[in-house]
Amino acid sequence: MIGRSNALYRSRRSFRRYIWALIIVFVFCLWNSSTVTWRKSANSEADLEPSTSNPSPETVEAIIEAESPRAGRINVRHSHSNLERIWNAEAPHIVLSPHSDTQPRTIHNHNVGSSVGGGSMLTTDDDTENHDLDGIEKIEEHRNEGGIEHATKLSHPDDDGNAGFESGDIASNENAQIPIIDAKAKDDADDLAQSQDINESQAPVEKLETQTPWSEHYEFPSWDQCEELKEKAEGLPDLYHVPFEVSVKDVVLEGWEDEWISKARYSGPKLDEPRIDFVYTWVNGSQQELVETMKPYELNSSLNDADGVWIGSHGSNRYREWDELRYSMRSVEKYAGHFTNRIQILVNAFKNAKTDDSSPTTYGKQWPHWLRSGIEKVQVLSQEEFFGSEERKCLPSFDSLTIENQLYNTKSEVDRLFALSDDMILGKPHSASDIYSPLFGPTLGFKTNAYNTLQPPTEKDAERFGEKPFLIYTSWLLNRRFGARKRKGQVHFGHSLSRSIAREAITSFPRPALRSAYQRFRGETGFQLYSWYIIFHYTMERHREALLWSYIMMRSDSNNDGYLDWNERQNVMNDLAEGLSNEPPETFRRRMYYHVQDYLEQAGLKPPVVNNDILWTSLDGPIMTKDLDCDAFDTEDCLAPGFSISSSDAEARSPIFSTATIFDRVTRESPRCGDCLIKLVLNRQRAGLEPLLPHPVQKAKQRETVIKALIKFQYTVVNPDAMFYMITDAEQAEHVLLRPYLKQNKKAGQICLNDDVVTSNKHDLEQLKTVMNTFFNGILPEVSSYEV
Repeated sequence: MIGRSNALYRSRRSFRRYIWALIIVFVFCLWNSSTVTWRKSANSEADLEPSTSNPSPETVEAIIEAESPRAGRINVRHSHSNLERIWNAEAPHIVLSPHSDTQPRTIHNHNVGSSVGGGSMLTTDDDTENHDLDGIEKIEEHRNEGGIEHATKLSHPDDDGNAGFESGDIASNENAQIPIIDAKAKDDADDLAQSQDINESQAPVEKLETQTPWSEHYEFPSWDQCEELKEKAEGLPDLYHVPFEVSVKDVVLEGWEDEWISKARYSGPKLDEPRIDFVYTWVNGSQQELVETMKPYELNSSLNDADGVWIGSHGSNRYREWDELRYSMRSVEKYAGHFTNRIQILVNAFKNAKTDDSSPTTYGKQWPHWLRSGIEKVQVLSQEEFFGSEERKCLPSFDSLTIENQLYNTKSEVDRLFALSDDMILGKPHSASDIYSPLFGPTLGFKTNAYNTLQPPTEKDAERFGEKPFLIYTSWLLNRRFGARKRKGQVHFGHSLSRSIAREAITSFPRPALRSAYQRFRGETGFQLYSWYIIFHYTMERHREALLWSYIMMRSDSNNDGYLDWNERQNVMNDLAEGLSNEPPETFRRRMYYHVQDYLEQAGLKPPVVNNDILWTSLDGPIMTKDLDCDAFDTEDCLAPGFSISSSDAEARSPIFSTATIFDRVTRESPRCGDCLIKLVLNRQRAGLEPLLPHPVQKAKQRETVIKALIKFQYTVVNPDAMFYMITDAEQAEHVLLRPYLKQNKKAGQICLNDDVVTSNKHDLEQLKTVMNTFFNGILPEVSSYEV
């Protein structure tokens, strides 16, 4: 259904004959149960108060505040019981001030499993309470009696509580096998030919943007400076909304983008292959100077215990050096050299050992012993050279999450980067479109397990294994910003990122971002912003948000008065009716993800050769609409009560029809309703996003802003050609690596080798090192141009 006063367009959706009987039965049951209560949010007044916490003026938030002084605030709980308090804001971009009762508190005791305050236990699907709700809009902590219940009827396969929700991390090696090519000679010849083509077309390096200079006379910040940073972080809000007009200032259109986005048609010039930076995080934990540098920070860490158990155990596998970086860089030069812009290696600084007490203290930065110096294309950057001016006040950091949250600050002449750990190597020739293309954006890969945190994370969540505490915490932040839904975790391989999007995504959460910056060791505060998870989902949510912003705030509001009058609401109803009258989107709409190769070749770009199992593109619509059943969509429940009735505002304007209110309703309060609105309206056209865009002539400037946003936040979801191995011992490594890859010529696009060795026996470790060296030299025997 689409509205109470409109005819249905698919007979199988008609339930009108039963509606009154259902209503009578429902009211009778409620009357007998005596459970009907009306609750008003205790914080409704506070939610409408202006924010008193201002982000640092050195961040993008201060710029936004100065440039968007009229941005209004919208009640988080969206109560319809007090209509006069709903503001008719001109822009939907809002600041949500933190509330004291919704924050996970800092863990203060000295145990790894230290306590966290705030909130009942409601996190992920392996808890047995009520976190996995089929109707994710029914979150009492986030809404009042005026909230939207109808979205529970809009079903999606993810609603199945057993459909891989928090069901595990990475598929086992046996369950994630990559097809093995039996014809070894032919395969080797193909690889050789492709790698020769790659090496013959190495991209030149352009002039680099200014980087913070390194000096051996640098001094680590004092403890007092770090304490000041911690105090500053606590004064910042959790969330900040960046207006699209500000977000797209860095986007320059070339002329082909409008037709591409609106009609899914490319008629522009041949495009240049994009150039991409490869950025590594690397540490040599066995270097004695680093061990000595790290020691006082370990002793003062909140994780330290009286018995010294944490200090004795936390770093052995995290900082062990297997020489993986050497071979990873060999693989990049061999398989991706033709589109590599720069290689940046992010390292720690350390105090040099003094020869005598009178000599001055000097500092060095870690450097791979095999890496040649003076290579223009390769940079070794200490944290002091790329951390932000505020964030560097708590250096040095030995927490990879802290470092990864600052990757966007690395300087380069290109925006795109591929973030790698040193234990990740490429196993096949790549094209740039395996990572990013101008037509389809970055490639994103996801696991099957999903997270939907509806209340502040708890102590139990902080004690979970591996990355789960950070996924749970970041899910909670994303739910508050974009609305509650299950969001899958990212695969544990290289990550395709935009520096500008990463900056916006991280700084949109000012307090969590700055709290992350002062963590020197993982787990010190229990929770931390998880960069990959938040950047991936921020990208997808902002693309979806841009479509709804375009349709509600611009296309539907034809007179730009911030209100949908009856004529404008009728146009929305007609759009929905046309979309419903066509065949289901799954058969009516052209599936762009089947034609990625054709379009890239048409634009003169090489198609993907590794990540060619493409599951979705943003040109098909938001990924959230995939497999979504919108048969029960109703404008009265999803857009506004009385939306389809002319008498609703015949005598006076109703605040519930303000574009800001409807926008907030479909973007954040009831995400499933917004997903269905997009899916049904797009079904008016077989390809492209035109049905959601502003008029090309009457609203040309607004349309340009929308096109820029959709280009910036476009993406492609893939099933990556990759293998992940938890290496435990020499025998296991020989079984999963040497036999398949060296004897049977197995191939994988990417290989990640995670150190999960627990033994400290020197003989066992030497055996394992021998196996690893045999494997690395077997698949990548050619010395790279970067090595001594």
